Formats: sequence, structure tokens, C-alpha cells
Amino acid sequence: MPEPAAAANDAASKRSTSPMPPVRNSSGGASGRGGGGGGGGITEEVDVVFLESLDKKYECPVCGQVLRYPVQFEECGHRCCSSCLPDLLRVAPRCPIDQQTIDKDKVYADKAFQKETDSLGVKCSFFERGCNWTGVLSELMSHIEGCDRMLTTCPMRCGVEFQKRFLEKHRLEDCPKRDIQCQFCEIGLVAEQEAGHLETCPKFLVPCPNKCKKKEVAREMMQEHLENECMRQDLCCPFSTYGCDFSGRKKQLKEHIAEKQLNHMEILCSAVKQGDKNQEKQQKQILEMEKKLVGVERRVGGLENLFGPQLVWRIDNYQEKLAEAKAGKKATIFSPPFLTNRHGYKLALSACLYGDGKFRGQYMSLFACICKGENDALLAWPFAYKLTFQLIDQCEDVSARKNIVYTVTPNPCKENRPFLGRPLGERNASFGAARFAELDAIGKLDYIKDDTMYVKVTVDLENLLPL
Repeated sequence: MPEPAAAANDAASKRSTSPMPPVRNSSGGASGRGGGGGGGGITEEVDVVFLESLDKKYECPVCGQVLRYPVQFEECGHRCCSSCLPDLLRVAPRCPIDQQTIDKDKVYADKAFQKETDSLGVKCSFFERGCNWTGVLSELMSHIEGCDRMLTTCPMRCGVEFQKRFLEKHRLEDCPKRDIQCQFCEIGLVAEQEAGHLETCPKFLVPCPNKCKKKEVAREMMQEHLENECMRQDLCCPFSTYGCDFSGRKKQLKEHIAEKQLNHMEILCSAVKQGDKNQEKQQKQILEMEKKLVGVERRVGGLENLFGPQLVWRIDNYQEKLAEAKAGKKATIFSPPFLTNRHGYKLALSACLYGDGKFRGQYMSLFACICKGENDALLAWPFAYKLTFQLIDQCEDVSARKNIVYTVTPNPCKENRPFLGRPLGERNASFGAARFAELDAIGKLDYIKDDTMYVKVTVDLENLLPL
């Protein structure tokens, strides 16, 4: 018993995944086209060729192709492809042959007729290329997928298409993307690069420019050939760097050297004397430069002493401020703002004398923050210059001082923009050393003297770009 329309819809969904291409009514010639450019490098559309003339009853009245997964209309007995049915019902639910009205509940999948269609005789779509296969329609696509007469594209993506039977020959002999070895230097390369490689290959044989008896020489050996072997090459006298202007072929050069020994000795002596004079002159220039360098070093040292670090922060009433920090009344104190250089970044320091966060009671914490400055529009952002913090030992013997030093190198990544980017408010969030100095260590030596502490900060501006 035929299946109802619901089953027909199922058949339609199956058809959409069928490998069989749609076909047209014909015999002995092209009767349809299949999808091209599919997997496995298939690049052409597929024709279906029937062995005998196709009866009209096998043709779909909607698409004109051979019926695939046919459905039958109960009212008139005609059929169409299951995939054509939705369009037929949507536009005008009438049979295309006799115009009878179609009731969608009286449309059935005709599996028996499908079997009959699948058993129609066909031959290989590529019979004109020499394939002698014949079979039934249901077997056609299975055969075509393995037929060595089908066109395919090169799996190495060179863009060439050919019959499958020529794949191995193309891959080994013709493909410009195949791997080959230079016959001269034996280096591995791709075939399409061979011509360019041979232009520079050190082992490639090139003709002697002087057309001597040795007609071809490896490119890397050409210079040696010209200098030591080629009898037609003009060579300069080995004393040319000292003033001899002779040049000639190898035989002539040997004769020249033998005849002009005395001249060459005179030239060489003159060159040695001139070399001594040049050496004396250069020695004087070196001494003058050393004197100038000493003067420059003195001036640089004087400028460093004059301008010093960017900030020395004097913290008075240390014990009182430490007690306020312990009590939580004023956990953080701030330095006056300062500039890194004359028109540079505006910074300020902040200190937590009794520590910050989880280091409270263990370390003194010291931070820097970037403040909004007058010249921010001219500066490079984000800020990326190394800061060196120092807690100064106030020992009277300067050579015996042991300053506590902590270096901070900013990481100008995207996540640190709130700290190092151009300030949007009065100042950015602070960054620096939560563990700057141990509280126990601060009590030792002379870091606190006369209830006063000194903190120095230096900004390394070695890579600062000029405005």
C-alpha cells in the first residue's frame, strides 16, 4: 500500500542528501547534470546517459528530470519528484499534466516506482573518454566516484584539472607544486621555484665570461677561477694597493712581477713611510679625543650634581606620622608633585609608613602615580620608564652608607593603562613597591635621624624621545 504525504516529505528530505544527480529525458546522450566541484577534487558536472530512450512516465512534469523519490497523486495517478511537491502545493495545488486539484493528504510516496526507476539501464557519463561501464541508475554515482575518466583537481592545489587516471603522472612529473631536488646543489624545493633558485644556486654551472677553455664553472667557484685559473682574465698587480697601476693576463702579470721587482720594492718602502706618518697623525688625533672626552665626563658629572635626581622627599615628624599610620588615621602620605624632566611627565610619590594591604605591619610601602600635567599632549603614552626608589642612609660617612634600593620597571600593556596611560582625572592609580623596606630594617642604621626620613626617586630617561 502506498505511503501518505508525510512519508513523501520524509522521502524529500532523503533526496536532498542523495548522491544521484537529477537527469533529463533522453537516450544515448546527455540526460542530466550532477553537482560539480565536490569532495575528492571532482571539478566537473556529471551527465547521465541512458541505454535506451526514456519513457515519459519516468519524467517529472515539474522539473523535467527523471523522477527521484517519486510521489503519486491519488486523484489522477500522476507522479512528481518528492522534492518538487512542496513548490507544487505552495503555488497551485493542481496536477501539472491534467490540472486536477491535488489534496495534500492524498499524495503518497511510490517506493515501488522508485525501484523501477533505479533499475533503468545507463552507461558511464564519461563513455566518450573511453569508459565502457554499463549498469543501472542506482549504481551510477557509485561508479562515477571511482571512475578514472572523471576530471579532478590537483590535490596539491596547483589549479590544474585532469582525468583521475593521470593523477600519479601529474603528481610526480608535471605539478608545479611538487617537491623536487636541485640537480646541482641537491637542496629541496618546490618545482615552481626552480627557475628562481637556479638564478642564485651556488652549484649551478655558468659560462666563463672570458670564454676560456673551461667553458662552465660552478657559480660559487667563478671568482676563484677568474683569479687563479682563467688564462684570459685581466688581473691587477699585487702591489696595486701601493700604487702600481699595471693590469694584464696571468702570463703577462708573471712577467711584470719578475721585471719590476726593484720598482715594487721602492713602492712598498714609500707606502711604509706613508703608513708611519698616518699612524703618527692618528695617534695625535686619539690623544686629542681622549682629552675632550675627559672634559665631557667632567661636565656631565657637574650637571648630574647640579640637577641630581628628580625628587628627594623629606619626611619630617616621622614617629608621629608612623603612629597615625598604625592607628589607621592617615595610612598614606603624599609627596609634592615633580617633573621627570623640564617639560616631562608629572609624578608624585605616596608612602604607607606602616605598610599597605597584606604587608601592613611588615613593610613600608612606596608608590608612584602619574598626575595630569601641562605637557601631556606632547608626551608618549603609556609611561614606560624605569623608576628607582631609595631610602637614604643618613650615616655621616657617605662612603659607608647602605641605601635601600628598589627598582620598578613599568609594563606598558593594555591591562596597565589605568596606571600608565595618559591621566583622565587629576591623577592615575598608584603603582610601585608594596614591599619597599622591612619595618625592622628601617629601625637599624641611620635611615631615621632627627625624626626625619629621606626618600629619593630617579627616573631613567635614557630612551626618552625628544619633543
